Amino acid sequence: MRKIILISALAASAAAADWTPHPAVQDIHVLRAYRAGKNSFVESTDRHAGFWNRKGFRATLLDVKGTGSLRHIWSTWRKEGPYFEWQFFVDGESEPSIRGSLDQLVAAAEQIAASPNPASSVPLAPDKRDYNFYLPVPFEKSLRIDVVQQTDTVGLFFAQLDYRTEDDSLRGARLRARNDGGRISLSYEGWQPQPRVPIRFEEVRFPRRQIQPGEQVVLGVVEGPAIIRRLDLQAPLFAPLRLRVRYDGARGFAVDAPTSRYFGEFQGASFERFDDERAASYLPMPFRQRCEVFLDNEGGQPVEAALALSVERVARFGPEWGYLHALHHQSPLTTGHHLHQVLYVRGRGHWLGMSLFNTGHDHGGGDFAVIDGESEKPAFLHGVNGEDYFTFAWFGRGQHQPYAQAIANDRGRYRHHFENPYPFRHSIQIEWGAFPKLRPESVAVWYQASPEDTTVRLGAPSIRETWDAFGPVPIRGSGLFAGLPSVADLDAGKRFLIQNEGESFESGWLWEETEGPSLNLTYLARHGVPVNPENRLGGNGHAFLARKRFLSKTAGPLEAWLSHDDPIEVTLNGKVVYLRGEPCNGFETAMFTLPVRAGENEIVVRLANYFNVSFNWTGFSLWMRNGEGIAVRLSDLICQPSPVTGVIPVAR
Repeated sequence: MRKIILISALAASAAAADWTPHPAVQDIHVLRAYRAGKNSFVESTDRHAGFWNRKGFRATLLDVKGTGSLRHIWSTWRKEGPYFEWQFFVDGESEPSIRGSLDQLVAAAEQIAASPNPASSVPLAPDKRDYNFYLPVPFEKSLRIDVVQQTDTVGLFFAQLDYRTEDDSLRGARLRARNDGGRISLSYEGWQPQPRVPIRFEEVRFPRRQIQPGEQVVLGVVEGPAIIRRLDLQAPLFAPLRLRVRYDGARGFAVDAPTSRYFGEFQGASFERFDDERAASYLPMPFRQRCEVFLDNEGGQPVEAALALSVERVARFGPEWGYLHALHHQSPLTTGHHLHQVLYVRGRGHWLGMSLFNTGHDHGGGDFAVIDGESEKPAFLHGVNGEDYFTFAWFGRGQHQPYAQAIANDRGRYRHHFENPYPFRHSIQIEWGAFPKLRPESVAVWYQASPEDTTVRLGAPSIRETWDAFGPVPIRGSGLFAGLPSVADLDAGKRFLIQNEGESFESGWLWEETEGPSLNLTYLARHGVPVNPENRLGGNGHAFLARKRFLSKTAGPLEAWLSHDDPIEVTLNGKVVYLRGEPCNGFETAMFTLPVRAGENEIVVRLANYFNVSFNWTGFSLWMRNGEGIAVRLSDLICQPSPVTGVIPVAR
């Protein structure tokens, strides 16, 4: 049993601090309320038939309606690029008000005099060709971004566009561009910079403590209301120590992570490791009444540790403030098809980002975010490749402060979305695609209205259910789903050829597990093929099949919400209940009725993966509302797992 040692009194010295937080960090604890969006692309003439085949070819990368702003573009290309002129059509413009190659626009952003984003640019490494455009592009009615091809062919082109809607914080502002002989300049109209109020805080130091093996020590306690602006820890950071923080008498810990992973080896706006014995966190930590900082010694040797805090005294806890949360998770040995869960949390807040370790060469993996998956309006955000999420390219390393740092895949990388945190009203689910035989680790960082730990642990029965699955197979000219075998043949144990891009094997039923209402089939082929680091994941132009058997106590209609981005067909007990034969413009949600019968039911989903704004993601999100108005999954209806009758290439 762990022994807990308490520090009963503060031994603190108060003095004026000479340190100032980065402007991007100062108000990140104020909870956002817009709707986050993300489009992602990997394109080339060879990859996408009929696209990128001539000079002047035009394609739309973003087309959104409403009020909001573009917040970030990341892109890279082969050395013979850039291939495109980018064109921004704001609020229904017939001619683009901003245009130019992305490298020109990034260069212009570095020269802008003033911007609504306090960190408008990051260092550029031309040899690695990681281009990041962080200037907000406001719109009040719509924003369309096209790229127009300037070359005969396109070798390989990557892009990610982060944006927000349902946000009028920049209403009346407009980003304008001028082109003077090929030199682009940018400026804002209708926006004036707001003066920043200096932050006054005091330095509070606590006595050095010795921590025996198995002990948990309260290193420091601060009374509120206040905001901890800097947490400075002196301890052997890479010893088996765990940092825990509790706010306002909560039952659980809001921060729970090993010191080696929370601080990492990072040196930037969020974290700074001075040496192996000292590190600081600069993420603001507001609280109402009391903040307690704990350190656990999970090793076999005693250690010494000391804590210093930079504390801003405030009159009250703001009505829209959130508590800082951080959670470490390490996956067991990965299978390659089931994702690493970074975070599943319920409540209201916004997700800032994560640190990631031990992911190997992760071209075949990336970020998946389902926001408010149990609601009637979920959002789905999916990036490109693992390295690209961190704003670098071609396995670049270095500093892109305040947003990111990349040291190495094993030693750590972090990405914090100061320019566009992901707000959630009900829940957020973050996963990471990983190759097999790895033990990835992550530290999720978010702000939440509650000081309690409301995370749902990996594999919890309340969020996980198993579906039978098959695919991918190429789409044939005779129909979207013509290449898929019948459910009856799969149940009879027959085997069929599964074909991904450059990979194939024979199999019967495979299987995949949900986390919450979302079933991700992107990596389904990894059940049975060696993984090529440059493979094409689920493959565009491929079809998939998923089946779930479940029991219901009673008969009657259920309201069902289905979110997807590709053509899809849903049948219940042999009857089609939902069909969409065209790709979507991103993640879209439809409501329909499931006429469930008493006893056993069978739902079958056939879907086709196509090029669109979510790269190669394949899957769907499905949840229902029962007669009491409560959100449920199929398993919640008294579901029994359906037997998988085919041969499974890997063990569960």
